[in-house]
Amino acid sequence: MSAVAFLISICITAQNATQTRTQTEAGKKAQAQTRTEKQNQSAATIQEQTQGQYQNKGQMTSEQKQARNEERKALKKQNKELKKQQKALKKQQKEMKKQESARNREQFKEQGRAASVNKGARAATPPRNAAKVSGNRGPGRK
Repeated sequence: MSAVAFLISICITAQNATQTRTQTEAGKKAQAQTRTEKQNQSAATIQEQTQGQYQNKGQMTSEQKQARNEERKALKKQNKELKKQQKALKKQQKEMKKQESARNREQFKEQGRAASVNKGARAATPPRNAAKVSGNRGPGRK
């Protein structure tokens, strides 16, 4: 009987040792899991801090970049339209100068015609040339 009691006590002790080992392993796993969770949390925190640092260093978000690009496009379009208007204005001014010079030419021609008509009585023949200067008439004659 004592041998049976001894065997039973050995079995109970072995079961207790197995349970203790299992509990210890479970505790270690829990600690490891806790460590992993803490590392993940710290990694997430570092990532958030890093992202915050990027924003603090003046880097733009995609929305800000898109807004900036749209603003640039609008400014370019406005400048292009302004240049187009200036070009049209210069063309119009050039055309006006051309028309004015044509009017002035016509007016000058009319004045010239009127002046030639109003010169009064003149000889029909053109005035004679001034006295001819004697030229070299050849050898032997002086």
